[in-house]
Amino acid sequence: MGWTEDAARRLPVLSDTRRQVPCLTCALCCSYIAVEIDGPSSVRAATDILWYLYHGGVSIYVDDEGWMVQIDTRCRHLQDDNKCAIYEHRPPMCRTYSEMTCEVNADEVGTTFHSAAEYLEYLKEHHRRIYNLVQKRFIPGEEALRGGPNKPLGPFKPRFDAVRTLGAR
Repeated sequence: MGWTEDAARRLPVLSDTRRQVPCLTCALCCSYIAVEIDGPSSVRAATDILWYLYHGGVSIYVDDEGWMVQIDTRCRHLQDDNKCAIYEHRPPMCRTYSEMTCEVNADEVGTTFHSAAEYLEYLKEHHRRIYNLVQKRFIPGEEALRGGPNKPLGPFKPRFDAVRTLGAR
């Protein structure tokens, strides 16, 4: 029995059985900041992405709509029950965000790069010319790409003040 167009029409259609995740279940959107960036269309843009990925708590997300640098950081107004402590006064960014189309509930899922090595593999496969140019000057050895443990830093302001004080001497 051969495959026919008629047989294809009689196949059952399976629906997506994935259920919508309610907003207060995860509060994932309150655990990072994402900023649009240029994709790797030039050596500069490609190496900027490498620079982002060299930092702890940073990933790169790409989908059909563009490239984003994502910085893991919990909103200081997110409470333990995943409710917003300033809900009535939340910024427009939060007001327009929809749980129906958020990253957890969206139909389409993009690609996230958590390391320079993952990103370089993508670059090598999808932007060969840029990869070859970047490889000549901006890709460290394999061991350096893996990186070492990322020590947590204290708050920025005290570190900034301490360095400024050193410069004033």
